Amino acid sequence: MPTSLKGMWRSSMTAGVPQLPKGECLRPESARALLHAERFARKALSPLDTAITIEFSSALASSAQPYALFRKIWQNTQRAWKYRVGQGLAHGTFDAMAVWEKPLGGPIHVHWLLRWSPLDQDDLDKRIRRTLKKLAPNMPSRCLLVQPATTTSKLAKYMAKGIDAPYANHFYLNHSPQGQINHRRIIISRSLGPAARKIYQQKTGLSPI
Repeated sequence: MPTSLKGMWRSSMTAGVPQLPKGECLRPESARALLHAERFARKALSPLDTAITIEFSSALASSAQPYALFRKIWQNTQRAWKYRVGQGLAHGTFDAMAVWEKPLGGPIHVHWLLRWSPLDQDDLDKRIRRTLKKLAPNMPSRCLLVQPATTTSKLAKYMAKGIDAPYANHFYLNHSPQGQINHRRIIISRSLGPAARKIYQQKTGLSPI
């Protein structure tokens, strides 16, 4: 048995496949975090149901950087969810996960998977566009795509495709390089994280994934 976390991941590597530099790939622990978060959402009967992609062009507002801009959008959306919960129009925690990508020759963008049901996805689209118009008025309308998420297990695997190449087979992923990211590559709400999964297991006696 591996004697350390590093040893555990080394045993999961495909021999002969070179590793990518740390900032140019999704680390195996991050890929596992994404996959486990999506599985937990389904296991807890609160599946993620909305898929969002935002492409960030060079036409950002002078004070806005992609990561900071997205964090504002995330926080605004989270506040809107909590407000609706307070009104009795929605229930539960704000469940979401996101991954950043910048493939060779393409723009930096973020894929975002969240639970928005039973609220209106068109309203969410309009809400995000209002934030973009305020903070990055020159970004084109095509930069945002909001759509229903159907087979979220496949979407989670798609989001994890930038994993470091030697670990792809271990997770049954099709590796595709997703470029250099100079900030956090993934974001996962606490409601889908390891602490939440542990509480779920203690309360139900069921595996959270």
